Amino acid sequence: MAKRRPDRHGCTTIVRMSAPTQTAPEELRVSSPAEITAYLQQLQREGAGLTLSGPPGASLSSRIVALDPAADLLGLEIGTDPEGISQALVAGGEITAVAYLGTIKLQFELEAPVIVSGEQGAVLRTTLPTRLYRFQRRQSFRVQPAGSVYPRVLVPGGAQPGRALRVLDISIGGLALALPTDADPAPLPIGHVAADLVLELDRLTALRVALLPHHDSPISGDATGTRQLGCAFVDLDAAAGRSLQVYVDQTQKRRRLLKLDL
Repeated sequence: MAKRRPDRHGCTTIVRMSAPTQTAPEELRVSSPAEITAYLQQLQREGAGLTLSGPPGASLSSRIVALDPAADLLGLEIGTDPEGISQALVAGGEITAVAYLGTIKLQFELEAPVIVSGEQGAVLRTTLPTRLYRFQRRQSFRVQPAGSVYPRVLVPGGAQPGRALRVLDISIGGLALALPTDADPAPLPIGHVAADLVLELDRLTALRVALLPHHDSPISGDATGTRQLGCAFVDLDAAAGRSLQVYVDQTQKRRRLLKLDL
């Protein structure tokens, strides 16, 4: 059985499991037009990214560029789309939009979407959703590593040299990575699944993982300009999930013991 599991990184992981856990997300269906509008306005105000996906299996990153509740109009940026993903999504007839506000995941269906062109480029125009789903984890276990070298994620560079990104915090659902100031272009683009990455928990434990970056933000109090990139694990296999859970549990225990020694 597969479950979507939002965590405190503002991310979602898709994990296959045999039994329900105590950290299942709370689901709330929002049908009030005023509440739906308020959520959409906040997404637009914060410039939050949306991921659009449909039956063909394709996905597209977007954001809200037009919102007129009185006219029942919602406009989503398409941007550069050389592969025609937006046309494939519209032709598929079902488009799901997913966005994040902090630890809250928002999900809604696009109703009667059409592609229109204007001075700002192509826009996916639709009506405001009549229903919106909000997910928030009741409880989340996130740990901050004690060391400065591990854990880390090894990102292949293709034609360029690869790099190792330090893990700032980690849970069974996702992790936050430190993005140095010279990380240009971004080693892990937001909204795109990055496969064949290696997560080194320590010198002896390395896991093959796929990550879906959702947002990056400045690190509070960091004067160097380093940013943090919130990512979700995608299709984490059972063995990797067990190793990750052991690491999280052991790190929690070590931190508790350190507090007792103080």
